[in-house]
Amino acid sequence: MRALPRAARAQRGAVSVMAAVALTMVIGAALLAVDLGSLFNTRRELQTVADTAALSAVNNLAAAQAIALDAAALNQFPVPGAQQNTLGTVLGHYDVDAREFTPGGSAAEYNAVQVTVTTQQPYFFMLGSRQVTASAVAMRNDIAALSVGTSLLDIDTEKSVLLNALLGKLLNTSLNLSAIGYQGLVNTSIRLLDLVKVVGSVGTVEELLKLDLTVGELLELSARALERSSILGLDATVVQTLDLLALRADGNLNLKLSDLINVDLAPGNQAAEAKINLMQLVTLAAQVANREHFIDIPVLGIDLPGLVKLDAALTMIESPGIAIGPAGQDASGNWRTSVHTAQWRLKLDLLVGELLGGLVRLPLYLEIGAGEAWLKDIDCRYPRDASIVQVGAASSAVRAYVGNVNPDAMTNRSVAATVTPATILNVLGLVKATARLQVDLPGASGDLEFTGPFDGSNTQRIHGLTTAGLGEILLSGMGAVLDVELLGIKLGLGEVVEALITLLTPVFALLDSLIAPVLSLLGIQIGIADVTTFDLSCGAPQLVR
Repeated sequence: MRALPRAARAQRGAVSVMAAVALTMVIGAALLAVDLGSLFNTRRELQTVADTAALSAVNNLAAAQAIALDAAALNQFPVPGAQQNTLGTVLGHYDVDAREFTPGGSAAEYNAVQVTVTTQQPYFFMLGSRQVTASAVAMRNDIAALSVGTSLLDIDTEKSVLLNALLGKLLNTSLNLSAIGYQGLVNTSIRLLDLVKVVGSVGTVEELLKLDLTVGELLELSARALERSSILGLDATVVQTLDLLALRADGNLNLKLSDLINVDLAPGNQAAEAKINLMQLVTLAAQVANREHFIDIPVLGIDLPGLVKLDAALTMIESPGIAIGPAGQDASGNWRTSVHTAQWRLKLDLLVGELLGGLVRLPLYLEIGAGEAWLKDIDCRYPRDASIVQVGAASSAVRAYVGNVNPDAMTNRSVAATVTPATILNVLGLVKATARLQVDLPGASGDLEFTGPFDGSNTQRIHGLTTAGLGEILLSGMGAVLDVELLGIKLGLGEVVEALITLLTPVFALLDSLIAPVLSLLGIQIGIADVTTFDLSCGAPQLVR
């Protein structure tokens, strides 16, 4: 055999070297792949540990670290273990809208926990080890639904005549519903999800709340939603009542459900399950649609022809509403879920001795301030009715005027009422007395604790003051504001005024005996906030990051 040329032998040697280098690289890559695969597998297992620990810890944030450690141990991740394992928890707040976790803050804001786990993963073929880290955030958004204040309508179905008159005024029609019809509304609730399902043009609660509706359309949608929801034991009378109200309601009464219900902080799926009492829905919708108007009230059983006459008018200044959301305060210290009641203005004109030319006239104007409630804490338990919802509530002051108030006082939202002297005593034109008086009455505040059942009947009350003694309070300030004339000549104070106050005392006492039942018939009570926690949704833990 002929020997290869030197160049060929050199080339063959070079190929052998290259092959050896390539084989080394392949083996190295394989070994690196093993180490990288091991790191990837460890990272995946570590993420499972972090996820499980976060989901467990968010159920009890006060003991988050201990619960997370227990959950990790159950997943064969002891701390510190043989590989210098670590596990840390950070409490904070998760903003559903911004999809952002903010660590720290006040305990009242906490609704989420971040769990971070680390381990030292040794290399199989490379020298040393590498730290592997995984993190997970889990949140739990327990939400409750609140309403606060008094309804315009007293839910005493024995008074259906008065209910018909008042609700008819609100809907700009006449009504003759039976007590049974009203009772059906009181005893029935509807979910926001039920309304979403019957509105073809919307697919979410948020879209539903933005719809422009007439009151009639809202009531008709409610009737159709009830028919489709198959509520156990639903009385057909309820649907018939809603259909009748929808048919009779003034078509010019418009609103958006967002005027009634605030669900900004509640995730869509939880807000969708919130239940709204039908009587609340009907009356609040009618009130909000009428917010620019005042209502002459058909007070029953007050007039005594020729002797006593009482005229009354009512207006709602701020829209009542319902709030659905989580408990606690935000970073600015504001309550995350709060609701304000309607602010009422009530005008009463009491005339005594009309046959004698209007011997005594007492014009009284009340600005009844707003009540409010806020969700302080939700402690979800099993069963749900054993849960505890803590609510703060307050009723604001009442301002009472005696005299002639400005003509637009009932609907003016810009400025407070002004009052000028009114003639409160006129004896055949011979003796006249005028007065102008303003009295501020305090409100009250306190904390309420609710347990189940969480429905429209779960109501508690903050007591401020009662109307008993209002006449006496007004009378006590009357001596300083009375101006008395005899045959057109102004008289001084002293014994004459004292005599007039003695004469006026039974009239103010009559006012005391009238104003309480009148307000009661209207469902309005001064200085009192009625708070209802009508729904509770205990959110299941969920991973958000």
